[in-house]
Amino acid sequence: MKLRKKILVFSLLFFLICMTIFMVFKDNVLIDCSKNWALCSIDKQAINPIHNPKQIKIAIIDSGIDEQEARVKVEKRFSPDRYTGDSFGHGTAVASIIASEKSNKDNVEGLYPQAIIYDVNILDENGNTKMDEVISAIEWSIDQKVDIINMSFGIENDDSRLHDIVKKAVENKIIIVASAGNTFGMYTEYPAKYEEVLSISAVDEKMNLFKYAAKGKIDFVAPGVDIEAVRIGWLSEQERLSGTSFATAYATAIIAILLSEKKIDKDNYRDILIDYAELPKGKLGNNSYGSGFLKFDD
Repeated sequence: MKLRKKILVFSLLFFLICMTIFMVFKDNVLIDCSKNWALCSIDKQAINPIHNPKQIKIAIIDSGIDEQEARVKVEKRFSPDRYTGDSFGHGTAVASIIASEKSNKDNVEGLYPQAIIYDVNILDENGNTKMDEVISAIEWSIDQKVDIINMSFGIENDDSRLHDIVKKAVENKIIIVASAGNTFGMYTEYPAKYEEVLSISAVDEKMNLFKYAAKGKIDFVAPGVDIEAVRIGWLSEQERLSGTSFATAYATAIIAILLSEKKIDKDNYRDILIDYAELPKGKLGNNSYGSGFLKFDD
């Protein structure tokens, strides 16, 4: 009888140990690079799944997030009375790159599922909004005391009110990451053009710039061509996604993880991020790559 109890206790302990190991390492299994090149290119497997002491708050200012489709939990919404889905599909795609839980139904895998997501849903079904809405969205994000604001869209013309609220956010220790824009090789859009904002451009698997990417003020590049993301609404017609918007989502997730692991802080992040950026071979001196391609392996 005593032997049977010992065997039962040993079996239970063995089961619990196995489950613990599985839960720790389940997000660090080998990635099929042929199905999601972006995750391999940024060295996702260099992320330590054990050491993740602080959850980072990320405000995604976009078209909204369909939680079920994106496999992302939203902490709070800017406009709770609006439809809580995403008829345009852009915000859902961005959120899935940042924080989607893995699923066997597609090749989408968020970099940082532990993120606390704030859905700042201001873009309409055509991807449009008003400047007053953008300013209110940033103000609301400041009030929520978020750590990072992701703005995967841009505005052609400067507006002093926008710059003022951006500076206020930065003064409140918020990191703003914005897409440089898909301007056919022309100007960088606002707010990415502001010095206070990290401007992100997009590259493909071979480290070539996205053909429509903006040129001008670029801080970093990230995966942004033929990207795996959850596609609904208008984006559901596309097999894969391309653009500086999606590169911005990757940059935001990388920065959030580094911030979470205390490898950067809100005072020195600009300088230290350069250590996590690599200029592709032959691109030295090419300003369109900024300080280089963001990745985890420093």
